Amino acid sequence: MRRDAQLFAVIANWPVKRIHHWITLLQARAIENQAYVVGVNRTGTDPKYNYNGHSLIVNPHGEILADAGTGEGVISAEADLEILQAWRAEFPALQDMRTGEAWRPAKC
Repeated sequence: MRRDAQLFAVIANWPVKRIHHWITLLQARAIENQAYVVGVNRTGTDPKYNYNGHSLIVNPHGEILADAGTGEGVISAEADLEILQAWRAEFPALQDMRTGEAWRPAKC
């Protein structure tokens, strides 16, 4: 079931000029899914853009636990599943999620 995911991995190519969007959206994904998010972003250049990394690990409250900075590297952080489960019990927002046949988009 989708609401049981505890960690999401997001792999991307966010350029330097929009890196603040990358960081903000990873934090939002963690908060709205009440899960840890690992974001892996590109470094280097191509003919149009420069990429400065900022691969991140974000906790379910949107707090950045690890940031790789602007270069290549390896990051790690501890994902405490007991804290995650306690937060989901305290704030059970995922129980409101509709999936499959129960969800129908509004007709325009």
